[in-house]
Amino acid sequence: MRILWAVSSVGKGHVIRDMVIVNQLQSTADVEVDWLAPDPAGNFLRERGYNVLACSSQLSGSGKVYHQVFKDCTDEFNLIEYIRKDTKLHQNDFEISARAWSGKTYDLIVGDEAFWLLTGFSSNLSKKPAPFVFLTDFLGVKAMQPRIGDMITAWFNNLKYTMSHLGPDVYIYIGNLEGIPNERFGFLLPNRRSWAKTHCQFVKPIVSFDPDALPNKKTLRKELGLPVDKRIFIAVVGPEGDHEYRRDQIEDVFECLKVDFPHAHFILVGPEAGTKTWIHHHRYLENLYQYFAASDFALIQSGYGKTIELSALGVPFIAIPLDYHFEQEYLMAHRLKNDGLGKLITLRNHSPEEIAKEAKESLKQQGGSIPVDDGTEIASIILETHRNL
Repeated sequence: MRILWAVSSVGKGHVIRDMVIVNQLQSTADVEVDWLAPDPAGNFLRERGYNVLACSSQLSGSGKVYHQVFKDCTDEFNLIEYIRKDTKLHQNDFEISARAWSGKTYDLIVGDEAFWLLTGFSSNLSKKPAPFVFLTDFLGVKAMQPRIGDMITAWFNNLKYTMSHLGPDVYIYIGNLEGIPNERFGFLLPNRRSWAKTHCQFVKPIVSFDPDALPNKKTLRKELGLPVDKRIFIAVVGPEGDHEYRRDQIEDVFECLKVDFPHAHFILVGPEAGTKTWIHHHRYLENLYQYFAASDFALIQSGYGKTIELSALGVPFIAIPLDYHFEQEYLMAHRLKNDGLGKLITLRNHSPEEIAKEAKESLKQQGGSIPVDDGTEIASIILETHRNL
């Protein structure tokens, strides 16, 4: 079976879970995958030996636009601005993608939040060369501030979204129905949860590891070279916008925690180290989930992948969203409340002292975890779709 796999390049979460699914597919069937992946996802895949098609570099939207829009941002990440600019490029990127399948035979096309393909196939810009499987972990957009332009953009995008089911042959939502806000997409538009129930198949969140197969905390710490008998706090800062400000705020949170836990071990993963030499800085940690599992508490940016990993591991955490980022702030708050794990706190409304206090309270709470999948569910759906051709 030959698959053309297109992936959004907004963060690494999408491409990491796609690699998990593809590895699962290739362990059970003869599967060849060509990737449509704009940078930085394209580079991430190339470095790991995956076949990224050359035309991927010609794609103008997805992660390229995301990083262009937010590279000079300070404390506001209005995702509607990204949506506005990215959707203008959908037709161009769809036409470039069409060159990828021109003259080739694919059994399936899979798109992980490859919205340019979703738009193209839903709008019938071109005949599908193969059945299309679409993956996503959120539905529609939301204006986070009372700006007329943002509200109009959100409404029209949600109107188009309510017709997006016309494109895929299989529409997969990664998560459960209750994790979708029970509200309308907008005035006179359908209810989000009802729409999803009608049009989507649901699968459990995907992680690249088996939580039950990990060593216990003490053994894991020895393997990672971490102190065995100390409290371990870990924080992750993403590269978007004014990451130095977020780093400084998180270091201040650690400073507050150090008062109550003077012998604790503090880890910061992010683009740059700060001024506090007692905080152990890493630009990047391979298999970050192992460090999460070895820690007592995590402070992260509220990206989907990291919250899922921590929720699967049962490690207490606080997720800090990028301000006014509707997925990280609004939708993630709903998910965390539904799962009953973790807590979402905005930097703009909370001081480091308040966040440290919440962190200490989180340490007292009994841990829980959510059920996750190793890519088997989606791999099975893809194989079943192929068998039914």
